Amino acid sequence: MESSSEPWWKEDPTIRAFKEQACADFQKAIEEAKPIDHERANEPDPVTVEFYSGRLRRGLVAARDRLAKARANYDDTVIQARAAGMSWGEIATLLGVARQQLHRRYRDRS
Repeated sequence: MESSSEPWWKEDPTIRAFKEQACADFQKAIEEAKPIDHERANEPDPVTVEFYSGRLRRGLVAARDRLAKARANYDDTVIQARAAGMSWGEIATLLGVARQQLHRRYRDRS
């Protein structure tokens, strides 16, 4: 039995074809790559900026809080309008929603 210094897979046709295809794909990716925009490369990474500043997180929390207040104000105003004698139709028209939708949502609260 003759011993070879080369590994068994070195001349395997399947592995060789895979290697050649990988090299061709890599070369094609290099040729199609866009050049580096050096002006933009000097800008800070937005993920890193957000990590250190937290500006977007604070903005999202503030937006959530404002939305909750707006919803509470909406609900209170609808209930007050009903208490003042406005019809579901009048309120719905002013809010741009369906009368039935308002009635279903607020009938038990007014």
